[in-house]
Amino acid sequence: DFRGRNGVLYNFFSAPWLAVNVKTEDATFLLYGGNLTVHGSFITEAHIVVRARSPTNASMWATELNDDNWGWKVINGSCKRRHFQFGRWGTKQCGELRIEMTFSTATFTLGNWSIVMQGNRVYDRISGPKHRLDVSFSGRGDAAARSLPHGIIGQSFSSLTPRYGLLDKYPDAGSFTTVAMAEGAIEGEAALYEMRSPYSTHFAFSRFDEQDAATHLASASALQRGSTASVLDLASA
Repeated sequence: DFRGRNGVLYNFFSAPWLAVNVKTEDATFLLYGGNLTVHGSFITEAHIVVRARSPTNASMWATELNDDNWGWKVINGSCKRRHFQFGRWGTKQCGELRIEMTFSTATFTLGNWSIVMQGNRVYDRISGPKHRLDVSFSGRGDAAARSLPHGIIGQSFSSLTPRYGLLDKYPDAGSFTTVAMAEGAIEGEAALYEMRSPYSTHFAFSRFDEQDAATHLASASALQRGSTASVLDLASA
């Protein structure tokens, strides 16, 4: 589990020429039919940086989702320094990066990497954001072996063994505050992944300015077998 600090940006994924940063915000909500009050957090913003033939910045904002869980300005960014903005059923192709939006879900595809951002309501909300983003990553073929990604989620693609981090243990009733910050599942501590701005690419373990490599930590085939998917859902954080 990963709580994050309120209003702070973290790098979730860093690979050659591709970075994904997210913002976490504190929220209070109910679980188990209202029996448990949780003081936790959700992802509310996600930002992608691509450096290729067509440099691109793109963001998804939970605040742009309406009461029906969709919006016309959910995605925005710049392609070749030209601003773009769209929402439900919109698409954008900028060089190697393709963005496709359905009702409330956006898919960002660059080469063999895909990032899916699903907007959703914060159910049984008491305070904090009304909507959240659930973010998942997947790599096809030799994506992991070539990129050796890092970041809070990205590093799981570069590992030959599962990573077991600290989990918040929810009681059945009462009041509970989440504390887990992915301890045990990440290199270093969460503070090392904090980012200065939405489109920053530099942090302690950044791979953004590096080159693709077929092998480094282990054989390409071994990493390839572990590159199918990695998901973080802060709905329960």
